Amino acid sequence: MLFNKNAVITGGARGIGFAIAKELVSRGAKVVICSRTKSDLEKALVNLNQDREVAYGILCDVSNLSSCKKLIKFAKVKLKRIDILVNNAGIYGPIGAFEKINLKEWEKALHINFMGMVYCSYLVIPEMEKSGAGKIINLCGAGVGGKSLPRFSAYFSSKFAVAGFTEVLADELKDENIQVNSISPGGVNTYINEYLLKQGPKKTGKEMYEQALEQKKTGGIPPELAAKLVAFLASDESSHITGRLLSAKWNSPESLKKVKFSNSLYKLRRIDQELFYEKK
Repeated sequence: MLFNKNAVITGGARGIGFAIAKELVSRGAKVVICSRTKSDLEKALVNLNQDREVAYGILCDVSNLSSCKKLIKFAKVKLKRIDILVNNAGIYGPIGAFEKINLKEWEKALHINFMGMVYCSYLVIPEMEKSGAGKIINLCGAGVGGKSLPRFSAYFSSKFAVAGFTEVLADELKDENIQVNSISPGGVNTYINEYLLKQGPKKTGKEMYEQALEQKKTGGIPPELAAKLVAFLASDESSHITGRLLSAKWNSPESLKKVKFSNSLYKLRRIDQELFYEKK
């Protein structure tokens, strides 16, 4: 499905990013992953390269343009060609009532979650245009397209921006055979959920805290669902899909193959947020 395809995955050393890297490699792709933590990166590469060398890694802070330039330069050297970009790196940022949070931390979250995606996309588009094709897949977070997330203003705002930017970029690049989509992975149990629980109910709010506790107990949504959706969107089978916000929970690859896309279906401005379906 992805043989001879090359991918860059930000935040690919753990959590959902690692699940995506593992899935793409299992389907024949070679990948470059990045992380801010050396130990996470080394561990992930050992795991991904068990059978043969298919993954390469570099330390990178996606909130820094110079660091992103080094990432893409490294990927070009190792992979020769970049067919797929998965903008996965993200953090919750400061949690709590907006008027009480640290604005520098708030701004940092936007730089990681949104500007990191902007920087990497900006740098790979010329490479994809040279090849005559490309796939950019952006990770949106919980709540986007549905209810807002009080006390998570930095996270929610940045992820909302990701979805909007996805639509704009998709329209700009549709004649270049570059498809741009975003996905919501659902409530996955990762280190981010653990971080939320450590903040306590006073900061997160009772409803969100109890939801995170329940998610931890039940196991949450498997990260493999997001990984399989990314793999589908990275493949040639999805060349008819661009500018959409899709749900790993509700939109399976098999179902998407059968969908007749209208102008508004699976767009940010959908009417029905629960099932990610267009109102009839």
